[in-house]
Amino acid sequence: MSRCKGCGAEIEWIKTPAGKNMPIDPEPVFVLAAEDGTEVFLTDEGEVFRGKAVESGEGAEVGFVPHWATCRAPAQFRR
Repeated sequence: MSRCKGCGAEIEWIKTPAGKNMPIDPEPVFVLAAEDGTEVFLTDEGEVFRGKAVESGEGAEVGFVPHWATCRAPAQFRR
């Protein structure tokens, strides 16, 4: 576990299939996957998929929210 240098929140890291490290929020969420989904999530293997976060796990996958989606200072890290 580490902390975001922008907002101080706790984050974890997932390695993507391309070998890049991506910061994620540490708590997993339930996601209804949909190709036209507006939210981005990662699997624990680092694969990116789209969908919508839901409260219940019925029919949903477990995913992780990329930290840039919840960070209070994301512009600090954009190129």
